[in-house]
Amino acid sequence: MSHPNAVDRKSENGFSLVEVLTALVIAAFALVVLMRGLGTSQTTAVYLESHLGARLLARSILEDERQSGETKPGRRSGDSGQYHWTLDVSPTELAGVEKSTTNTRLYRLTAEIRWAPRGRLVLDTLKFSK
Repeated sequence: MSHPNAVDRKSENGFSLVEVLTALVIAAFALVVLMRGLGTSQTTAVYLESHLGARLLARSILEDERQSGETKPGRRSGDSGQYHWTLDVSPTELAGVEKSTTNTRLYRLTAEIRWAPRGRLVLDTLKFSK
């Protein structure tokens, strides 16, 4: 004998079209959020890599100038790969410190590195020189 609810149970098995479409919409939103997060992390990684390269270049330029024998005030610039650099050498004095009786002076060395699209890094140091 057939039970009257047997037919109803068979039609209730599985998912309705509305449930399937809702699950697809939720999955699509999750995929969009995931892709946006991956894009942001990739952009951040590229920026950090460029920033590290700029920092290494700036430190190298400053160290080369610190190690040079004679210091001449002025501005120098150049290009290194994707970076454009400027080195500004200017005489300076420390507040509260008397001028030296020797021929040595204190210089401020400022290295500025720029790269596309809007990257910029400035490092500076001091140097005693003749």
